[in-house]
Amino acid sequence: FIEKESMMEMTSTQRLILINQYELMALLDKENADKYRRYQNIIKGGYRLNLKELHKEFSELSEDECKTVINTLEMYQALQVSYNNLHHKEDLTPHRLKFLGYCAIREKKYLNYLGFIAENDKKYRDLIQCPNGCDAQTPMWDKYIKMLDVWHKCPRQFHLSLAEIKQVLNA
Repeated sequence: FIEKESMMEMTSTQRLILINQYELMALLDKENADKYRRYQNIIKGGYRLNLKELHKEFSELSEDECKTVINTLEMYQALQVSYNNLHHKEDLTPHRLKFLGYCAIREKKYLNYLGFIAENDKKYRDLIQCPNGCDAQTPMWDKYIKMLDVWHKCPRQFHLSLAEIKQVLNA
């Protein structure tokens, strides 16, 4: 029912269902009631230009993207465990090992997935309590991909040496 390009194609029945759902959302979520009523009016009127707004409310993550987000959390967990097991930490501070999250503007779909994970998976809750609500305020996806590449080449991913930790962080 959603075309990737720019518009929603809906039957009259689907429009009615969505209008009713937004009505319920407006009743349940008083803070955002105006936004939901606006969406209702857009759908009722069939305003194609404004339907683009609604498209932004829907995001889609591929299976690979989901796995990459989870692997990134695993990597940060490994970095922190490895760091805590080191006897000589030299000039590396725990602050450098904090997971920063994703850019709320350019990487919103990944940030939303972090929220989903935080609510549903107790395993990563400590990692996801990052500064600024995990809004890194700069795109991080490409940086994490480079870090993951280095981390995956380490023979003992959860028992990293100081040099390996630094290599991953500096990727």
